[in-house]
Amino acid sequence: MSDTSLFGTRHIVLIAISVALIVGLYFLARRLSIKTLSKILLGVGLVSETVKVFAYIIMNEGKEYIEGSGIYYDGVLPKTDLPFQLCSIQIIFILIVNLIKNEKVQRFILGFMMPSCLIGGFAAILIATSSARSNWVIACQYFLYHVAIVVFALRLLTSKEMKWRVKDLLNAYIMLVGIMFFAIYINSMMFDGVSDINFMYVVHPPQDGLPYLNDNNGWFSYIIKYMILVVSCIAITYIKPIIESIIGLVKKSKNK
Repeated sequence: MSDTSLFGTRHIVLIAISVALIVGLYFLARRLSIKTLSKILLGVGLVSETVKVFAYIIMNEGKEYIEGSGIYYDGVLPKTDLPFQLCSIQIIFILIVNLIKNEKVQRFILGFMMPSCLIGGFAAILIATSSARSNWVIACQYFLYHVAIVVFALRLLTSKEMKWRVKDLLNAYIMLVGIMFFAIYINSMMFDGVSDINFMYVVHPPQDGLPYLNDNNGWFSYIIKYMILVVSCIAITYIKPIIESIIGLVKKSKNK
C-alpha cells in the first residue's frame, strides 16, 4: 500500500478499518455507563497524546526549522502539532468531566462534546493528515483516537441517560462561539510566518479545491460558510429534541 494520498489505497483501508471498529465498539459501549466511558476515553486520550508528542519529536529530529538557519527541532514539538485542534482539546473537556462533580457543568461540556466529537471525529478520519496516512505509528494513534471519540459521541447521542433537550443545543452553540474565538487567538499567538498554523481550520480550509469550504472569495466569506456548516451539523445531531420541542409547542397551542 504505497499510495498514501488522500483517499488513496492506504487511506481507504484505514477508513474501512475505522468504520468497522466504530460499529463494533459502539455495541460494546452501549453496555457501559457514560461515567465509565468518560474514564476510558480520558485514558485513551492521554495515551494517544503521549504517543503523538514523542512520535512527532522523534520524526522531526535533525530537521531544520528554517532551511539554512541552523535551528533544529531536536527535542521540540513543532507548533503545528500542538493539541489545539478540535479533536485534541476534547482531552481537556473529558478531563474536566471526570474531575468536576457538578452535573450541570458536566452536561454543558458533554452537550458540546457529543456533536463536536461525532462530526469532528468523522471529518478527521475522512480528511486525515498526511503524516497519519504515511507513518504507521501516527496512523495507529490518529485513527484509533478518532475512532474512540466517535464511539463516545454515538453513545452520548443515543443515550437514554442524557435525554437531550433544545437547551443543550443552545448551550453547545454558546460553547462553539467561545471555541471559535479561542481558535482565532491561538492561531494568532502561534503564527510565525513560517509554519502553516491552522488550528480548527479557522485560518484556511483543511484541503485545497473543496467545492463549498474554500476561501476563493477571501477569509471572511470562508469563515461565514464554515460557521454555517458547523452550526447546521450541530443542529442535525440535536434533530430529535428539536422535533420533540416543536411537537410540544404545537400541542400546547392547540390546547389553549
